[in-house]
Amino acid sequence: MVNYIDRYKKRVSRSGNNTGEAYANNTIAFIDSSFDASPTFHVLKVNSTEFPDVKEIDARVIDVERMGSLREILFRPKQYLNVGSYVEFDGKTWIISDMWGDKNFLARALVQRCNDKLRIPLSENWKDANDLLDDSKVYETYCISSQSPLGSKATQGRHDIGFNQYDVMLPQGQLFIYVEKNEMTETVKLNDRFIFGSNVYEVYGIDDVSLVNENGYGILQLTVKLTTKQEKDDFKNLIAFNKIEQESNQGGSIW
Repeated sequence: MVNYIDRYKKRVSRSGNNTGEAYANNTIAFIDSSFDASPTFHVLKVNSTEFPDVKEIDARVIDVERMGSLREILFRPKQYLNVGSYVEFDGKTWIISDMWGDKNFLARALVQRCNDKLRIPLSENWKDANDLLDDSKVYETYCISSQSPLGSKATQGRHDIGFNQYDVMLPQGQLFIYVEKNEMTETVKLNDRFIFGSNVYEVYGIDDVSLVNENGYGILQLTVKLTTKQEKDDFKNLIAFNKIEQESNQGGSIW
């Protein structure tokens, strides 16, 4: 008499050590085999301090309702990135703001489109002999500038009128700046000045905890407020003047 139980156990053992593991492995194999057949399939370009060797990754990209600035990403089975990594698709650069799911099975991420760049001058003189921008003296990276919390539909815009110590009326607006936490962005200090849009902002809050993982990677959140413009602010190259205590030779761009 054929032992059907033994035959069943033998068939299951080909895919896993038990029924649950076999089911999971077979599901992964099925999804993986047809993953690139979806119309939402993309090969994403990757720029990540945490995963420097990963240059591309497979994913399915799903629209999220918010004026096109949010997308949900489903990674190919057993592939993933973490919060703070940059991905590029549809001709735009996005930053991963949230992750969920099993990284050993099917990981998902929420990405938000970068709408600005953070430019960190590494020298008080960031121009060459021809009065042109010297890329070696400026670190430039993609970021999100917003009046809303990252990934939120709520608006936290607030513009009050106040007076500074010189009795000059000053619009006191605020922005949140979200950028990958890395060796260069960690050099940003309180009171550093940056140009976003047509205004100059000063850093008055730095959060390097809330969106950072246990390994120290993630998103650096800066809170900035409007400040007065200075003669040395360079609106052509969108670089605000900051007094640099010690010059550095590092510079360049993340892409």
